[in-house]
Amino acid sequence: MEGLPFEAPQVETCAKTVTLTIRVLKTTDLHGHVRAYDYFTDKTNHGAGLAALANEIAKARRQIPNCLLFDIGDFLQGTPLTQLWGESPGPNRQRVNPMIAAMNAVGYDAGTLGNHEFDFGLDQLNHALLAAHFPIVSANLILSPDAQSAHPALSLPPWVMLKREMCDSSGARQSLRIAVIGFLPKQPDSLVQGEGVDGFFFGDSLTAARAQMRVIKAAKPDLVIALAHTGIAPPNLDGPLEGGAKNCALALAAVDGIDVILAGHDHLTFPGPEWPAIEGVDPIQATLHGKPALNSGSYGSHLGVLDLTLQKEADGPWRIARHIAELRKPRAIEAPAVIAASKHAHHSTLAHIRREIGTLETPLHSYFALLGPDPILTLFAQIKTDFARRVLAGTPEGELPLLCATSSFKAGGRHGPSNYVSIAPGPLRINHIDDLYLFNNTLAAIEITGADLRKWLEQACRIFHQIPAGTQGHWLRNQGCPSYNFDVISGVSYQIDISRPSRYDLEGIECHTGPGRIRALCYQGHPVADAQRFLVLTNCYRLAQGGRFGICGRQVSLSKQPIKIRDLLLHKVRGSKPLQIAAQRNWRFAPMAGTSVIFRTAPDAINHLAQLTATGLDVAPMGLDDDGFLQIKLAL
Repeated sequence: MEGLPFEAPQVETCAKTVTLTIRVLKTTDLHGHVRAYDYFTDKTNHGAGLAALANEIAKARRQIPNCLLFDIGDFLQGTPLTQLWGESPGPNRQRVNPMIAAMNAVGYDAGTLGNHEFDFGLDQLNHALLAAHFPIVSANLILSPDAQSAHPALSLPPWVMLKREMCDSSGARQSLRIAVIGFLPKQPDSLVQGEGVDGFFFGDSLTAARAQMRVIKAAKPDLVIALAHTGIAPPNLDGPLEGGAKNCALALAAVDGIDVILAGHDHLTFPGPEWPAIEGVDPIQATLHGKPALNSGSYGSHLGVLDLTLQKEADGPWRIARHIAELRKPRAIEAPAVIAASKHAHHSTLAHIRREIGTLETPLHSYFALLGPDPILTLFAQIKTDFARRVLAGTPEGELPLLCATSSFKAGGRHGPSNYVSIAPGPLRINHIDDLYLFNNTLAAIEITGADLRKWLEQACRIFHQIPAGTQGHWLRNQGCPSYNFDVISGVSYQIDISRPSRYDLEGIECHTGPGRIRALCYQGHPVADAQRFLVLTNCYRLAQGGRFGICGRQVSLSKQPIKIRDLLLHKVRGSKPLQIAAQRNWRFAPMAGTSVIFRTAPDAINHLAQLTATGLDVAPMGLDDDGFLQIKLAL
């Protein structure tokens, strides 16, 4: 999308009009990507990260001196570089967080927090923010008095007034007052570890916006910019656009007084041709409810560039006369200042991730995680089930049928054909552990009924398109659904009938009341009854309604202290003989005579097709598509 501007219609001006152009730059969802380096694979990853974006930022600043730079949140968590800092006491913690150091070097005007900033706890977040050289704003972060006292850096202002001297089109100096307000995503049930327990809460964004705008208007700013760590709306969403954690940006744009919306959280880009022209959203003019808006992807994939032409008559107020929105991809060259700021952290991280902790005898990859036989899902199901059986032995819960829900964090999708796990036989290192389980999720368990189990599986299979019987060449996967929302539940067997429509849309809302997709659901060879009881192992994200599965049941404690799933994996690797994992298949697509689909996966998957044919799947490679995915024809 580089070099493709989206320009609003020009407005006629008169001789008395004062004109001034401001360039607003934005980054979002950097997720610890300081450098163009993939610590999970221990390889250079060109064209991503803040160090590469920094050169684009410098170029954009040279082009238009009246420049402001903002970050829209989720900058701290996401790579071993920041994970190591967040989890390690001692020398690493005494230094400035590497992402904060990099952002200081680039020179931000302001930023807001994302939900993942809280993943390491309030102590670490407080320590990180103390070193920031730019203001952080959040209108809907609520702290208890005890949390405020213990973590003073988290007592954030809801908004700040930036006072800037800028040159107008005639070269005269103009004093501008720019109000910047920030928002976190409100969840119906907290997806953030510690929320409600550690003395912090995410309030409703719209309520906070309306309340704060009354105060901001009284301060008479010339421009109001909202840093909204929330998405606009999935391009293929059929339901309501307002509300919800991912879709609040459109609703915020409707709040009177907000002039510009800078969005994030969903890792999408806006504007762009993939967006439909729906009510309130103009993907050509880059507006939400007529107001300029941007969303610039994730991991440093794009720099958002928004040029605002402001005009005023004599002593009248400034107004946005026109705007141009652009998404720029970074070059491979990285800024020396960011490289220098992250030098110590980078080398410490490399030493950490290269530590050998075990041996792998069979390859681990996620190329076929959406087709059934997946070694990584098999590995995690074994690890979680073994732990639960030990701790539940002799308890009433230990007598229940034990199932395990697993999903793949990296299985293609919008992050492209490199977004897969692939670990060859040989030494296992720390970076492999991080690659296999990206997040700090803890193990969780819930007692549910057979009816609940069926609903859970129906929610999971929304990732697949409906395929008309007897057709050829339809895509199997709905790209709008992330792979981590496709739960495979081991311990039962079942079929997925994709000739039927999904009962749930991507927001988890029931959209079809006819027969569901789940067929032949059995436990130990017998059909599952609606009233049958099960204990299902999952993670804290899912039980906090992550993915909007609507899971209900009795939560069961497995330990006094939360157990990180990554730590279970680390213990398994360190304490076992060389790992040898055979992918287990407990589900399949319901047969559809004369029907085939196209499944997209990583190019290297062609070397592992025997894994599919060994399980009875009829597959044939079709070459690479324009996005670099290997296309596989799958007969149903």
